Amino acid sequence: MTQLRQVCRRLRRSPAFTGITILTLAVAIGANAAIFSVLNGVLLKPLPFSNPERLVGVWQTAPGIGIKQLDASPATYFTYREEERAFQDIGLWRRDTMSVTGIAQPEEVRSLSVTDGTLPILGVRPLLGRGFTRQDDLPDAPRTVILSYGYWQKRFGGDPAVLGRNLTLDGKAWEVIGVLPRSFRFMNLDASLIVPFQLDRAKVFVGNFSYRAVARLRNGVTLAAANGDVARMLPMLSAKFPPAPGMNAKMIEEARLGPDVHPLKDDVIGDVGKVLWLLMGTVGIVLFIACANVANLLLVRAEGRQQELAIRAALGASWTRVARELLLESVTLGLAGGAAGLALSPADTVGPGEPAAAG
Repeated sequence: MTQLRQVCRRLRRSPAFTGITILTLAVAIGANAAIFSVLNGVLLKPLPFSNPERLVGVWQTAPGIGIKQLDASPATYFTYREEERAFQDIGLWRRDTMSVTGIAQPEEVRSLSVTDGTLPILGVRPLLGRGFTRQDDLPDAPRTVILSYGYWQKRFGGDPAVLGRNLTLDGKAWEVIGVLPRSFRFMNLDASLIVPFQLDRAKVFVGNFSYRAVARLRNGVTLAAANGDVARMLPMLSAKFPPAPGMNAKMIEEARLGPDVHPLKDDVIGDVGKVLWLLMGTVGIVLFIACANVANLLLVRAEGRQQELAIRAALGASWTRVARELLLESVTLGLAGGAAGLALSPADTVGPGEPAAAG
């Protein structure tokens, strides 16, 4: 403690040196801590769903027409759901907007269209009411809608009696059957309304690759096995469904459809991951340069204290004692700079999607 007090007094007598050193370390450490907190929240934390390691995005490739990543379609959805061996279930989703009338002023809100299995695949349970069933997703079924927690609070004041009420969406009546948890956020989409697709299988054709697909792998199934299973099912498309207007079987064959099943987190993150790793490397270099500059400052300071150190040695101070004090001075500056840097960095970072209620 005596040595520490002496070191602190010595640093206080050199405010310029102490201030510049701590500020240099604080800026570099704060930048690294800030970028790492974002990187940790976005890239390292698992998705906020039940067993996220088994959630995958199901895409296709079409090298024959130069498409590296092809969206899903109703034809692929029905084929995979009926013939799969690797998926526990698969669902389609697509972002959209819907006009709401009959509640205060007419408005257009963001919506999320899903097949009946999409929310259960994620392990999401409604806070109130129920989720979609296969009956809700049939083409001639009554129209049903699930509200987000925020929209429920904003437009209905959190009234539980909203269940069973009809909303006029795009000029048609939809029955409210559920309310999602406050924490639900899917793929970083802030949707107010969730509605079923109600796809008519009899009208499906091979084409219209404008949907996204999410699936949950069966226990023990690897990504390689899932891709192999999708590759097995792709040739079945033409046998199950007719080609889209303006297309023929030869065109579909020449597209050379292939599988692209990958972790769902890759779809959530997109290209942001590469940018974050690049930023992390950049600020890491900045930290290295800052440490080198601080080391140079310490060397210059030691050079200026040669006479003092020589006198102390002549008075009987051992080299180990002198080395301990110099080391303690460096550690004190490092700790002060680190504390200042952490104070400058954000305390926490939101990950890829808010936590969702999971079952």
